[in-house]
Amino acid sequence: MEKSERNWLFILIGFFVIVNAVTLSTLVPWQSWQLWQKVTPAKVVNVQYEDYVISMDAPVEINKGEYVQFAATSADVTYGFGVFRKDNSMVFQMQVMPGRTNTIIWMFDEAGVYDVRSTEYSGPKHSGMVVRDAIEVK
Repeated sequence: MEKSERNWLFILIGFFVIVNAVTLSTLVPWQSWQLWQKVTPAKVVNVQYEDYVISMDAPVEINKGEYVQFAATSADVTYGFGVFRKDNSMVFQMQVMPGRTNTIIWMFDEAGVYDVRSTEYSGPKHSGMVVRDAIEVK
């Protein structure tokens, strides 16, 4: 490797390290917490999937600005757990793999009522997998 190539390689590696350090720090305004901070959720919501049916205690009442953990399990195939606003825009989603508990911790920053839908095509009854008004954020 020539000297000029080696210099460019070090510049690119340095740039990569700096960009990653900044985006993972609290210098970024929307980075209010980091993955390694181990946030303790105020509530755990259990969601079960089986035979194209989403089962959960709905409506779930959550306070705005509070962390909540969603724990989803599937008894048969892979599904998706998606939370949607009333205008059908997605807030977040995760895959729900069979035979394991799939978790996500989320903080809602907008009050409102949200729907839960399966976001992973799982078969012919997929389009009916919706829980309307499943989450109410106050």
